[in-house]
Amino acid sequence: MESPIPVSSIELDNVYRVMDKRKSLGYSARDLSFMLGYRALYVRDVENPKHTLRYTPKDNNYLQLIFECPLSDILAGKIPEVNYLITIETHSYGTVSTNTIHRLNLPQAPIRLKEFKDEDDTSVEIGTSEKIEIEKVINNLFNSVYFDQPKTALEILQSFKEIYRKTTPVHNVIAAIKKYTARRKAPRLIENKNESGRTTFLKEPEIPQE
Repeated sequence: MESPIPVSSIELDNVYRVMDKRKSLGYSARDLSFMLGYRALYVRDVENPKHTLRYTPKDNNYLQLIFECPLSDILAGKIPEVNYLITIETHSYGTVSTNTIHRLNLPQAPIRLKEFKDEDDTSVEIGTSEKIEIEKVINNLFNSVYFDQPKTALEILQSFKEIYRKTTPVHNVIAAIKKYTARRKAPRLIENKNESGRTTFLKEPEIPQE
């Protein structure tokens, strides 16, 4: 058994409130990482109790926009204990060696957070016709002036929802965008970082042939 680890009670509570919220909305850890404008495994690392990475105040404000919820949904006003002393047991499950489950013992917490499972973010398959529709929406945005100014992932998803007006998993939109970021030459989407360190997408103009 590992020795108890002191962790910030309000930070850990924040992490699991966000995790519960994203799961209730059907977002995977990768989906939320994309919407935050961070690397693909960012949220998974935040949610792993063995990592020290946590959401910043700026992240929590941004999460409010993503979830369209009050700050109190994801951040407690006050927690009596400054720190929790936690113990973590980690076990493998299934046939993939990277699949792990962590059992947390939080004796001081009002609600014990007993388990955390590393997610494999398995994508939900959709039909070919729906894929074509999604790609058409992104293609129309790409061929317009939309990407002439840098757009965050959240801005793209909000625009997509306004146009598509149907529910689709975020990873399907991500896949459609990647078709333009993966191009080897212009016209394509270039990924940069804004002043907040979040990924933005900007259309690189095609250079006229002489």
